[in-house]
Amino acid sequence: MVQLVRGSVGMGLVVGLAALPVAAQSMALPAADPVGIARSGAQVAYGYSLEAAATNPALLASLKEKGGFYLAMGLEMSSTQQSLESEQTAVRKTYFSFDRNRTLGAFGLAARLSPTLTLGLKLDEPYLRHGRLLDDAPSRYMGDGIDLSARRLEGQSAWALSPNLSVGLGLGVARLSYDSSSVMRLNVPNDPTSPASGTNAVNGLVEQRVGQSGDKVVSSYSLGLRWAINPRWTLAFAHQSGLKGDLALKAEFRDGARGYYANDGLSTAPLGAASRAAVLLAGSSPVAGSNTLELPSQTTFGVRHRITPMMTWEADLKWTSAGLRVPGFAMVETPSGTVSAPAELPRGRGHLGLSLSAEVELGKLWTLRAGLALDQRSVEEANAEPMLGGSRTAAFSFGAGYKVWGGELSLGYQYRQSEDQDTTRLNGVWSWSGFRSVGTRVRMEGMGHLMALGFKKTF
Repeated sequence: MVQLVRGSVGMGLVVGLAALPVAAQSMALPAADPVGIARSGAQVAYGYSLEAAATNPALLASLKEKGGFYLAMGLEMSSTQQSLESEQTAVRKTYFSFDRNRTLGAFGLAARLSPTLTLGLKLDEPYLRHGRLLDDAPSRYMGDGIDLSARRLEGQSAWALSPNLSVGLGLGVARLSYDSSSVMRLNVPNDPTSPASGTNAVNGLVEQRVGQSGDKVVSSYSLGLRWAINPRWTLAFAHQSGLKGDLALKAEFRDGARGYYANDGLSTAPLGAASRAAVLLAGSSPVAGSNTLELPSQTTFGVRHRITPMMTWEADLKWTSAGLRVPGFAMVETPSGTVSAPAELPRGRGHLGLSLSAEVELGKLWTLRAGLALDQRSVEEANAEPMLGGSRTAAFSFGAGYKVWGGELSLGYQYRQSEDQDTTRLNGVWSWSGFRSVGTRVRMEGMGHLMALGFKKTF
């Protein structure tokens, strides 16, 4: 009874910590299945769990049954918002993002071939980021749309070196998909078919959205180790490889001309600007930017403790490498030269993360789960912008499993919210001489939800 009370207190602390203001929304997903989502990804040492083997392949050797599978579907929802300090009035305008929803899928399979060898297969989605800004968003020139995803399929194997020690290996492929867009302004000279010069003066600007998209299949691998010190304590290690590929990007104009302006970038466009701009765009070509997409590797150390036969908790410490790099924005080749975005999306930096989870078995039918995750900043604060985010990260999750139909039906939910970030580099004016920042403070906020429903059956 004393141990059960202590376990309940420990779980209460986890829930209490999660109730504090959370800090940010991460590009990396904790999992794509309901069990991993409910644990906030803290499961690298969670033996006897087929879902946890998606994180650490060595856990396949700990399964009690000879085989099993799970299938899960879910939904990821996220949004950002921006507001200008200069508009902090009674009727403040907030610029919300849209394109907020993405579906998720996950699959796992395990089969024990011998007392020492177990094979498995997993399908998951380790990274996801998406969103579109409104047409008049303050930061649209620094990028107004992103759609990044990674879907990973790996074959797995686990070897039991002893009843308490196992190692695992996963080999497979990942499909990287990327789409980005930004808004540019092109100078429109009196003769739009010829370069601007002293005799062919710029006489207005046209605002145009330019996008690019592409995908690539790359290799991936994972490594794992599990050491059950005794029936109550387990230590584990897992490493998920980074994903890197050169995408076959295709660039294009999108949505037609968005507006026409005078040379100062603010006033009404001169007479005839629209017709001259149409000729300019017809004679211009969008060109893809740099094509390398790189997503970071993750290395995790975990400790699991079964407090009572009913309750187990785990703590994971994760290192995410600095290998985050996305392709540069598309450019436009005009008769007067190449026009590009005033800035590219930032590179990532290495950072630590801490995850906690607790699981309680209520009788023979119900299992309750909860988790908390905290991550350091993954992008330098000076480079803050809404497309990649990258501020400090926190999330709170919970879920439940119910044994039915000869298996277990599980539901997992995670709530995320981004830390408020202030910057003066995003808002500016794009005139005939190019983009210049006006130094207005922009506040960025965000939030997100992650949920999934799945079914697992063992045999």
